[in-house]
Amino acid sequence: MGYYLTKASGLIITLLLVSMLAFFVFQILPGDPVDVILGVEADELERQAMVERLDLDRPLSVRYMEWLKGAITGDLGISLRYQMPVSDLLSASLGVTASLAMLSILLTILIGIPLGVLLARFSSEKGTVVFSMVTQLGLSIPSFCMGVLLINIFSVHLGIFPSIGYKPLSEGFAAWLGSLVLPSLSIAVGTSAILIRYVKVSITKEMGKDYVRTARSKGAGEARIMYAHVLRNSLIPVITMLGMIAADVLGGSIIVENVFSLPGIGRLISVSITTRDLPLIQALVVYLAAIVVVLNFLVDMVYSLIDPRIRRST
Repeated sequence: MGYYLTKASGLIITLLLVSMLAFFVFQILPGDPVDVILGVEADELERQAMVERLDLDRPLSVRYMEWLKGAITGDLGISLRYQMPVSDLLSASLGVTASLAMLSILLTILIGIPLGVLLARFSSEKGTVVFSMVTQLGLSIPSFCMGVLLINIFSVHLGIFPSIGYKPLSEGFAAWLGSLVLPSLSIAVGTSAILIRYVKVSITKEMGKDYVRTARSKGAGEARIMYAHVLRNSLIPVITMLGMIAADVLGGSIIVENVFSLPGIGRLISVSITTRDLPLIQALVVYLAAIVVVLNFLVDMVYSLIDPRIRRST
């Protein structure tokens, strides 16, 4: 129990520190949010009214406490660009990014782990050289280039999937899935190549340990050794990589979402930065940090379930 309480306390403290950093840094950056809303030609009365409306005349510490209180209750302020609650913008975009992340991670697991196991089991075969070249190619091509390539093949020439846009699940499973296949695959090609290499290296290290030689001396088959013993012990570094991949995708694959015109978190980030929408940027920074911290916390929890020794050593 102490292990879990320590990890949970660290999560809360980290999120609090990130919220403070995000708020104070964006408050002292050059640029006036009043100018963003009214323009530089607004008269003094209009500017003063907007300053009061945005509470910019109040002390910074008071504004932070009010913002933190609102953030805890779900009120993240009003977007300067869209003139609507930031929480509404995030909730609308999060569904798109979560759908993209879910499918991307699923494809990454389905491609990466089986191929990684095969490469580890048959690493002495000549055919594995081809797989190694393919994974290197997958690592070399950026996701946005892969997205353009997939659009050219499956949308322009074959006409199988739509090239841009997002269909919510409420419009049907087939339409939802069709709008996400190409963007999720453009992400999964690179991430699965990374995962294949991690799985292969992790399994190869485990295969050289004493317990594997002992199992072989007792007559255990290679398949049983691999799937009953080695694979489980190889999961910890693999789970770490999956956590990093999930954090990256849930944070919004900015370029991929823009390539496919998906109204997700990534697109929201690019718009908020270009328009200097400070309330929205602050909320997005905290969101991104929360995703990373929470996923690290979940990874630690999975570690402790796979290997109970981690709990006892902490």
